[in-house]
Amino acid sequence: MQSVAIGLRLWRSRQIASPRFRAFVSRMPLLRQIANRKANHLFRLTTGFVHTQILSACVGVGIFEALDGEALSTNAIAARCGMPSDAMRRLLEQARRLDLVVSLAPDLWLLSDAGTVLAADRGLREMIRHHDMLYRDLADAPAFWRGDHSDTELRRYWAYVRGGDPASIGNEEAAPYSALMRESQTMLADCLLASHDFGQYRSVLDFGGGEGAFLAAIGARHPATRLALFDLPAVTQLATRHLQERGLLTRSRLHPGDFTRDPIPADQDCVTLVRILCDHDDDRVLKILANLHRHLAPGTHLLVAEAMAGNTDGPNLAAIYFTSYFTAMGSGRCRTASEIIALLARSGFAGAKVATTTNPLLAGLVIAKR
Repeated sequence: MQSVAIGLRLWRSRQIASPRFRAFVSRMPLLRQIANRKANHLFRLTTGFVHTQILSACVGVGIFEALDGEALSTNAIAARCGMPSDAMRRLLEQARRLDLVVSLAPDLWLLSDAGTVLAADRGLREMIRHHDMLYRDLADAPAFWRGDHSDTELRRYWAYVRGGDPASIGNEEAAPYSALMRESQTMLADCLLASHDFGQYRSVLDFGGGEGAFLAAIGARHPATRLALFDLPAVTQLATRHLQERGLLTRSRLHPGDFTRDPIPADQDCVTLVRILCDHDDDRVLKILANLHRHLAPGTHLLVAEAMAGNTDGPNLAAIYFTSYFTAMGSGRCRTASEIIALLARSGFAGAKVATTTNPLLAGLVIAKR
């Protein structure tokens, strides 16, 4: 069967490559529609970087904040964003073509649905700004995918993947990436809280919880739940300030330490790993899971939540993006749920299963027990 499938695919490819076949398709209305859709898809791939730069420009000059809850003229937006009106009009027309803004009357602009989300979610805008680093790392694409440049900008940014002792990372190194993770976690936290009932647990430990954004979301939703966070020493200092600002510090216990070797509090009903395993290669993931298994009490629920690869639209998009991002980081992998379950099983966790989330593009969810 495999040889038949290969033969059919090669025959199909020869037809598509043939100018005579393409001329035939162009004369047939139904086939022409199919061919045009595929041509448009290929053109979007060809021009995709242009699209991202239009989006980046809109974020950079502040169009989404300027139009948040308002309908404005080009001149008014240009004044708010500090741009000449002619240049702003060109950028707004490009944004309209990407469905970021709409124009319901001559020279009157409003946000589209996507633009409204971008205006409301500061973390999403911060991630778009952050992508400038990734684009610089991708500038020489063949060299990037060959692995010629190991000292990438993203590897320098994410201090804990450089090697050495992660516990020795200082506040100055941890603060930028911790702030980015905090700002960008709002949408993910909403997805996970809508997908799983954390109210069933008396206590939740967010392992690798950064500045406590997800823990704070759990605390706000479930006032009776005891909260705890484990992360590197420099990061837990930042979490102390954030949780205090949210009025949750008295309900929270913070535990500094190294993910692979330091003791982890055993008195938790649930331990969450939100966007943690994906940052690391398999050998380090197994060390992290072994440390968790060594210290957690039997019966503790372990929840792994992160973008997971798959064949449906959302997981496939996630895999395309995160595979590129982790390659630039020099660490980590966008795994399938089955690969995560296999790593959990190798580490002694039992009964791992996939749970449905409200947005598989943002995160998949695997639940296991110690």
